[in-house]
Parts: sequence; C-alpha cells; structure tokens
Amino acid sequence: MAGIGFQLRDLYKQSHFFSQLRAYGYSAITAVGPMLLTILLITLTREWLLFLHAPTRELNIFMAAVEYAFIFSQIFTGGFLFVISRYVADQTFIEKEENVLSSMYGTIGVTVLIGFVATIIFYWHSPLSFSFKFLSYLFLTELSIIWVQSMYVSALKDYKRIVKSYLVGILIAGLIIWVLTHFFQLVTATSVFSGLVIGFFFIMMMLMNDIFRFFQINNKKYFQFLAYMEKYPQLFFIGLFYYLSLYGHNLAAWTGKHRIVVEDTFVIAPYYDTPVFYAYLSVLPALILFMVSVETSFYQSYKQYYGRILNGFPLQDIQTAKHEMYRVLKLEILFLSQVQLLVTFIFLFLGVRFLPFLGLTPDQISIFMVVVIGSWFLSLIITIFLILLYFDERKAALLLIGSYAILSFTVSVIIILALKNYGAGMFIASLISTLIGVRLLINRLNNIDYTTFCSQPIIYKESITRMEKMLKRVGHLD
Repeated sequence: MAGIGFQLRDLYKQSHFFSQLRAYGYSAITAVGPMLLTILLITLTREWLLFLHAPTRELNIFMAAVEYAFIFSQIFTGGFLFVISRYVADQTFIEKEENVLSSMYGTIGVTVLIGFVATIIFYWHSPLSFSFKFLSYLFLTELSIIWVQSMYVSALKDYKRIVKSYLVGILIAGLIIWVLTHFFQLVTATSVFSGLVIGFFFIMMMLMNDIFRFFQINNKKYFQFLAYMEKYPQLFFIGLFYYLSLYGHNLAAWTGKHRIVVEDTFVIAPYYDTPVFYAYLSVLPALILFMVSVETSFYQSYKQYYGRILNGFPLQDIQTAKHEMYRVLKLEILFLSQVQLLVTFIFLFLGVRFLPFLGLTPDQISIFMVVVIGSWFLSLIITIFLILLYFDERKAALLLIGSYAILSFTVSVIIILALKNYGAGMFIASLISTLIGVRLLINRLNNIDYTTFCSQPIIYKESITRMEKMLKRVGHLD
C-alpha cells in the first residue's frame, strides 16, 4: 500500500480534523471499499432473486457457486500474492520497475492455470450444464486475476480510480442481471452469472488499464518472480494459510449435519455460512484502523528507529527511538482493540435487532453472536500478523497464521462432530491463536536488538537458488 500510504501520511500530518477524517475515509475506500461493493452486489442479487420467487434450485446453485468462487480464488492466489508483494516492493526499491509488469502477467498465468485444472477436476462428474460450468469458471478466473491486480494497483496513488473501476463494473453487472431477470424473465443461475462475468470483466480491464498507465514497460521476463518462491518460501505458505485460516471453520461446517449438497456438485452449509458472513463484516473497521495506524503514527516511529541505526547514531539515541516505537505500537494496538470492541458490541446489538428480518433463525443468530466475539480476537490476530510482517518476522508470522488455520479447522470439526455446536470452534481457535500471537510479538520485540545487529552474516554472500539457475538458462533472469 506504499503509494496510498504516502497520501494518508500527508493528510494525517495536517492538524485540522477534516484532513484526518479524510485519511480515515480514504483508507476505508482503499481497504474495504471494493469488497463492500462486491458484497453489496451479491447480497442485492440474492434478495432480488427471492423477490422474483426464483426456483430454490437456481438460488442454491447461484449462492453455492459464488461462495466457491470467492473462497477458492483467494486460496489459489493467496500464496502468490504475498510473494509478488515482496517482489514488486524490491523491484521498485532497486529501481527495476521494468520487471513489475511482466511479473503480473506471469502470476496471472500461473494462477489461471491452477484454477483451470482445479475446475476441470471439480466439474468432471458434475451434472450441471456446460454453459453454467463455463460461466462460473470465467467468474473464478476473473476473481483470481483481480486479486493479483490488487497487489499492483496498491502501488498507484489514484485510489479514486480504483474504486471507480469497481463501481462501474458492479453497476454494469447489476444492470445486466436486472434486464435478464426482469425483462427477459431468465430467472436462472446461468443468467445471473452472465451479468457477473460481464461486470467483473469491466473491473478487470479498467484495473489493467490503470496498471498499464503506471507500469509501462514489459521486459517479457514473466517468471522471474518465481525465484522469490524459493528465496522466501515462508511468504507463499503465509499467504496460503492466511486464506485457509479465514475459511477453515466454514470448511469444517461443511462436514456437519447442516451440510447440503447442491446438484451433486457443491457441498455447503448455508445455515452456518450466512451468519458467519454477516459476522465477518465486523472485522472491516480493524483493517481500516490498521492501515491508518501503520501508515501514519507507527510508520514514523518505525522509520526513525531504523533511520538512526542506518545513519550511525549513538546507542542511546537508538534505544530512545526503540522505546518510542514500542510506546506508539502499544498505544495503537490498544486503541484498535478498544475501537474494535465497540464495533463488536454494535454488531451484537444490530444482529439481534435486525437479522431476524433477513430470515435468520434464533440458532443462527446465536452462531452470529459467537463468531462476532471470535472476530474481535481475529482482528487482533490479523493486526499482530501484519506487524510481524512489518518487522520481516516471516517465521513468526507463519507460525501464528499457520496455527490459527489448523486450529480453526480441527477445533471446529471436533466441536461440531462431538458437541453439535457451531461457531464455538472458531471462537476457541481465535482465542488460543491470539494468545500465541501476543507471545510471539512480545518475544520478537524483546529480541529486536539481536535480530537487527547480530542475526545477519558478517560477510554477505549472494546465493543463487535452483530456480534462479533454471530461469537463467531459459533467459527469464539476468
């Protein structure tokens, strides 16, 4: 988020209230704006199909395919996103931006291939029509490409254009769905997916155009970024486990008594997935606050500490900067947790008051309440996880997010099968993982002097990985 971060810092430095309010507004638009617009489109589409009395079969197929597309497009791309994030940052820092655009093409190629193979295997014995399979595959592919593009558009400074791309595409999708279902009476999952595919195609192309305007050189070394897969293997597994952790308890719920099989193809548990969907919205404020905190207050103290080290300041001045960084970090985490706690109480109140009007049963509202409380701990896990990455503590970050991914799934499976309780597994896993994260963060901060001054080799020797040797032979690496 470097390009956007500069604008946030400039706004936040201004003392008057409205400039700081704009900083929070811009971070909200950047962090959750596109996702909120997408969620709004899917939610309104579902309500529209219910209003039109769409056949239950078509509604179930639509919701199941959308859920699968969102979950697995993120799982397929998650590992690569963290790798290319580091790659793009490094290439920009060493002023080799000619490598950036080609890496996007290479990443898209790899992730689209993975999605294609997975779709063929998944749909091989499915009784669904070929037209629906093809459209749902296109939607999965578009989402995968957009997730990859998101790592590159974060380097752009025009955040308004990013949101505009999503807004235009979603309006086009909504308009096409409305025309097909209202005027042509095509109240089917296939017609709805036609609108989604066309709308998200516009999003994809508009984002691509913005990236072309910023990164104009393509040196055709499409797979040079793969060297980072071997150089920083933790990053790939961090990204993979991050998205597995978000949906681990959902996957566990698909093994319980509330699982349903849609057209002998999709296994879902809407009884559990629906309240979890609404509960997860409570995490969005934490993402906004973290972006502002990291890119403004904490960044300044972080920069001052490492700046004094690099510029050879006296040890006393370095220690003073370190303690100031710790103080700011503690205050920011405390502030974020307090605000998120307030958001949690607000969601609990709104859920009990309004979710019955959306058709949720008392048991589903209980699941919602448990997951909302668990999401408070999840917000802390994400915060600690991102801070560890900020200090380049990749092993600690992998241990934290890997622990939560495993616990989220296994604890949920055990509790669902043994106690027939839904939601408690996510809550227990997030609580335990938060304690693990706090311990990891304190340990790494206590050892920051050793990590900074002693963990690096005295004589640096550039090592060449096997992937780099192979890429050199095929001409994809200098």
